[in-house]
Amino acid sequence: MPRLPTSLLRRAYALDPYLPALLGPCRDLCAAQNELRWLREHVDGVAEKRRARGGTLARAALLRELVGKRARGMPLQYILGTEWFGEVEIRCRKGVLIPRQDTAASISHLVRFLRDAPNLPSELRVLDLCTGTGCIPLLFAHDFYDASSRPDLRILGVDVSEKALELAAHNLERTRKAQASVAKGNISFLQADILLNPFADQTEGPPSLKTALNLKRMPQFWDILISNPPYISPKEYWKTTTRSVRGFEPKLALVPPPDAAGTDTEQGDAFYRPLLTIAQDVEAKIVLLEIADLDQALRVGRRVREMDIYDGIEIWCDQPDAHPNTAAEDPASDSEFPIFGTGNARTVLCHRGQGTQWLQRTPSPHAPTSTPADTTEDCAHISHDGLEPSFDKTLLHAGDGRPFHERTLKSRKEPVDWEHWTGKPANAAAPWYTKEPRLGRR
Repeated sequence: MPRLPTSLLRRAYALDPYLPALLGPCRDLCAAQNELRWLREHVDGVAEKRRARGGTLARAALLRELVGKRARGMPLQYILGTEWFGEVEIRCRKGVLIPRQDTAASISHLVRFLRDAPNLPSELRVLDLCTGTGCIPLLFAHDFYDASSRPDLRILGVDVSEKALELAAHNLERTRKAQASVAKGNISFLQADILLNPFADQTEGPPSLKTALNLKRMPQFWDILISNPPYISPKEYWKTTTRSVRGFEPKLALVPPPDAAGTDTEQGDAFYRPLLTIAQDVEAKIVLLEIADLDQALRVGRRVREMDIYDGIEIWCDQPDAHPNTAAEDPASDSEFPIFGTGNARTVLCHRGQGTQWLQRTPSPHAPTSTPADTTEDCAHISHDGLEPSFDKTLLHAGDGRPFHERTLKSRKEPVDWEHWTGKPANAAAPWYTKEPRLGRR
């Protein structure tokens, strides 16, 4: 990291003695001024709360302490305790990944399509994997109910970290009190390991997703799957992340676990194969996966295309609702993935069946013919959640639904030859188990 010019440090000190300390993590005078203003506002807010409880606070000492923490690289969100995710304020704590605005832009853009979507089910089910602070379920519910009354919404956030799930539950309770729109949705959280094979022997640790859903009697089928998984490779972790991220944010939420047989790039992509498998198992109609850059987006898009079950694959940028659109040519074939918005590639969107209709998209000419939109599984989840036993009606005699013994023995005109079947004359004494019980003693 290049050193800061002495002239910049002198100028910052002339404006405020605290600014030079903030220039280190901010690297920009304007950004340092904004952060100092937010820190002062935070100190004033803490002082007001202390005063309301009859206490006092040394504001200068607290401000000096907070500036020192920021100068050592602690993220501002951990110091202030909150971060805005779209229009929802999310509580942040050390050990849980800080929400990013780029992620919020993709979620809000998706919800805008769904609010105007035709033929939504009576209960729209959304599965958020690697939920972290719970920011995605909360923003989804806020934006979905913000405009008008919509169908029932059920969102399940899943994470492997107990600390993350505790914070997500706190954010849910806190947001429900502040925003009535979030209170309308059925939001819950669940601990599970999405990388764990559901058929593997396990004695400790979080269960697999399928096992956790069964234990909690959760639905097995979901309409939309969203995930912001760990997707940074070890090499890119040291090249692209800041000292503040490496020093304070959990590496578990940024870098996938190592695989002895895989390369650096394969480790960065480790979550996408199980995520796509889960999406197929839960029969998701829309899948939204966050990625690191365009190269990773193309790799994920190719993997989705190999599954041959989706009607369309798209790449969304940091600002997906912006007008300029381009297309990324795939050198492996004559196909292409449309790119929407401006900025860096941020998410990969897959849709099929009813999901294609909800997004008001036209199926790609390369879309599979085995899953057209008009034959997609029932949107109201009746066909899956209300399963009824079935049998092969061709086994019945044509026009006669009577059981086999009634259609054979009882339909015969001649009496049954019991002596032939039992080897005893018809007037022989009945066996002991057919005699009526004797009452009393002889």
